[in-house]
Amino acid sequence: MNILVTGATGFVGSVLMPELFGKYGQESVAALVLPGDPLPRTWRDPGVRLVEGDIRDRPSVARAVEGHTHVVHLAGFISYWKRETDRLEEINVDGVRSIVEACLSAGVRRLVHVSSVGAIGFDRTGRPADESTPFNWPPDILYMTSKRRGQDIVEQAVRERGLRAVILNPASIMGPGDHDPKTPHNELYRRVSRGPLIGSFAGGLAVVDVRDLVAVILKALEGRGRDGQSYLVVGANLPYRDVIRLIARACGRRAYPFPIPAPLLTAAGRALEGISRVSRRRPLLTGSYGRLSGWTAYYDNTKSREEFGHEYIPVERTVRDGWEYFRNALFRIP
Repeated sequence: MNILVTGATGFVGSVLMPELFGKYGQESVAALVLPGDPLPRTWRDPGVRLVEGDIRDRPSVARAVEGHTHVVHLAGFISYWKRETDRLEEINVDGVRSIVEACLSAGVRRLVHVSSVGAIGFDRTGRPADESTPFNWPPDILYMTSKRRGQDIVEQAVRERGLRAVILNPASIMGPGDHDPKTPHNELYRRVSRGPLIGSFAGGLAVVDVRDLVAVILKALEGRGRDGQSYLVVGANLPYRDVIRLIARACGRRAYPFPIPAPLLTAAGRALEGISRVSRRRPLLTGSYGRLSGWTAYYDNTKSREEFGHEYIPVERTVRDGWEYFRNALFRIP
């Protein structure tokens, strides 16, 4: 097995790469990285095979994939800001197309495409959706739309061109190992640990431990999962206020997560987006994310549990271990 990983410098990659080295050997694993992109401490080593390139550049993707038998496509971009529509398209849609074409040309035996629960529809009543739920996110929720279009490319290539690929749809990823202090769950750890956090989004979300996602990726590389099928990788469904309560408990702090009405956050997000047109700085909140804050999007993990033989880590442990990592590795970062 000769594996190429895209997006290896991110949260999931920082946890996945050491596991791949331990299982298959460092010489069997390569990472597609942007030139000058800093490498995570977890797998930074002079002996690591690096392939410089950009997921937005089809020739460099083709060169990177050539000679590999398996590809894990982690690279993606998350944004709910309309000014970043083009970047979402370039990475989450065109980037997937480049990977698919390169895998077909190189005869890759399996592509593990890591998508998102956002590429699957949701039930507005709060009932957990499954992989068959039709996509129904509003078109102005740009991230979800881009992930759905990228997933469509993979599914079509499996149906019509014989691509060997399995699709994983992870929920919001939490747990230990996220070296970026500005990600949403690390920002929650920072805020709660420094004083009482007041307020919460009104809706609910699905979450998954990064270690569960990595375990399922490894099983997919070994042949688990069916080509062309998508699998919801979800550890728990819970209201946003419960996430904050769990973080506060792990930190030994207090929080008062009363729900803030989504229309209020939507109006605030639109105002901040208006300001961003002048400042050209990414707003703290957008109108579409304000709308999203009031929705309950839960997902059913039955298919992934049964076909991958996987049992998920309890969310309490995920939050507790994530706090321990944050406290030891990132707490001093302002």
